[in-house]
Amino acid sequence: MSNPPLDEKTLADLRATLGDDFLPELIATYLEETPLLIKDLQEAHAEGNAQAFTRLAHSIKSSSSSLGALDFSDKARELETIGKSGDLSQAALKLTEFIGTYPELEQSLKNLL
Repeated sequence: MSNPPLDEKTLADLRATLGDDFLPELIATYLEETPLLIKDLQEAHAEGNAQAFTRLAHSIKSSSSSLGALDFSDKARELETIGKSGDLSQAALKLTEFIGTYPELEQSLKNLL
């Protein structure tokens, strides 16, 4: 059984810290930027650009973690680690799995708007 796409404790902490008015703005920004980062990540992989791949995976990891998308963040961390190795030959399957998990996360975030 997989974990839920969003960590409720992280979301509650964000609401308490930022307030209910700012959280939807944060979510909207994430939903706008993350697909672009994923697209760029795919392009970096296709080009064999390990440096860009690592940087993009790191960005996705950090923003996802901050928003409570902990499993998605962990998957991005795995991609970041692969990128740091400089050998993207092992990234294809992990990248496909990573991209496949985004729609559920996206829908969960949209449900909060």
